Amino acid sequence: MKYLLLIGIILILFGCTPLSKVGIENYDIEHIEKSDFSLLNGIYENQHDTVSGKLKHSPGNGFDELERLSILNQLFLSVPELSWRDSLGTIIEPNEKFIQIEFIDSKKAYVSFYHNHDLIFTKKIRGKFKNGYFYLRPKGFIIPLIPLIFGYNFQRTRIGKSGDFLLIDYTVNRWAFALVAGSSDKGYASSRYKVIKRK
Repeated sequence: MKYLLLIGIILILFGCTPLSKVGIENYDIEHIEKSDFSLLNGIYENQHDTVSGKLKHSPGNGFDELERLSILNQLFLSVPELSWRDSLGTIIEPNEKFIQIEFIDSKKAYVSFYHNHDLIFTKKIRGKFKNGYFYLRPKGFIIPLIPLIFGYNFQRTRIGKSGDFLLIDYTVNRWAFALVAGSSDKGYASSRYKVIKRK
């Protein structure tokens, strides 16, 4: 019962920023109805060409959190190591990564990761269309192993379209503590990804 109460408090006090308050200003957002889900299908660069927002990482690690955003790490809580390191252990350069999004209906889509022309893996996303965007199911978990380990991770993501670009709005609230050290990520971001080919 105490854990349930703790979880409820966390959900109330530490929830993510509403996606309705996130977005890149001055972009012509195309309003997509659920019957037009195929308009989001395509192959995209995994690295954004435009990004705005505020993501705070603690303690500071010397990296710009906004610049590290990609399609994959906004759609999923975790991704396979093969998304950033090839089978030989070599780091994959950003310009060698491509993402294919293929909706099979208005509630789910397959997201495939390509290293150059080679398909590496495919994962499924689920959600629903609302207000012209596809809202992914909110993602989150809590590790309540107090006092040794405690943490939570909540993410919300929606994807939209503006011309030849995929738009992603993203909010995150993550905190973890183990024994004597901890880290956190909190904030929001909007980013834009160029289409390589429409499917």
